[in-house]
Amino acid sequence: MRIIQMKRILIALTLLVMTFAAMPLFAVERDIQGKLGTGYSSDPAKFGLDLNFQYNWVLDPYFAIGLDSGLYWIRWDRKIGTKDSGGVDVDVKADSNVYMLPILADAQVRLPVLKDYIFVTPYATIGMGYSFMLLTFSQPDFEDSVSGKNYDKERIYKFFSGLTWQIIGGAGYQFKNSKVEFFAEAGYRNAKLKSGDLELDMSGLVIRIGAKYPLGVKS
Repeated sequence: MRIIQMKRILIALTLLVMTFAAMPLFAVERDIQGKLGTGYSSDPAKFGLDLNFQYNWVLDPYFAIGLDSGLYWIRWDRKIGTKDSGGVDVDVKADSNVYMLPILADAQVRLPVLKDYIFVTPYATIGMGYSFMLLTFSQPDFEDSVSGKNYDKERIYKFFSGLTWQIIGGAGYQFKNSKVEFFAEAGYRNAKLKSGDLELDMSGLVIRIGAKYPLGVKS
C-alpha cells in the first residue's frame, strides 16, 4: 500500500514539473500572490490558519496558469480524563495538530472588462495537485481521579498524503496608479488524505484575503 502511495506522489509531482518546466521559455507576463485566511476541515470539524503563495504566468488579460502552495494548520484539544490538583479535579486534555502542505497546478479566468462597471476584477480558479500532511498527537502522564488508572505520556506522529483539488472565486481591487491589487476569495478545497488504512477528510471551505504584484515579462 505504501509503495502504491509513493508511486502516486511521484506521478503527481512529475506531471506538475513537466507541465510548468517549459513556461520560462515563453515571454509572458507573470505575477505573484500572497494570501492569508482560514479553512474548514470536515474530520476535525475545525477552522484553521491558511497561508498561501501563488505564482502565475499570465497568458493574456483573461487567462493565467500557475502553481500555488502554502501551509494549512489546525490545532485542537479534547478532554481525556481528570486529575487531582490540590484537592480539586481538573480536566486533562490531549493536544492535536495538523500541518498540511498542498501543491497545486492552477488555471485562472479573469474578467478585467467588468472593472469599469463594478470597480473590481472578478476571477475564478480551479486547481489540482497533491497534499502532504503531518498529524501530531500528545498527552501528558497522569492518574485519572475517577477511574484511578495511570496514563503514560504519549506523543504520536503520522504522515498523510493524497490528491487535492479546489474551486475558488474572488474579486480584486486596484487603486489608481498602484501596481498592487488587493483581493478577497472563497471556495472549496477537497483533500481526503490517507496514512495506510487511516483516512482524514480535510475538505472544506476556504476564505482568504491577499495581494497580487506583477513581475513583468521574463526576459
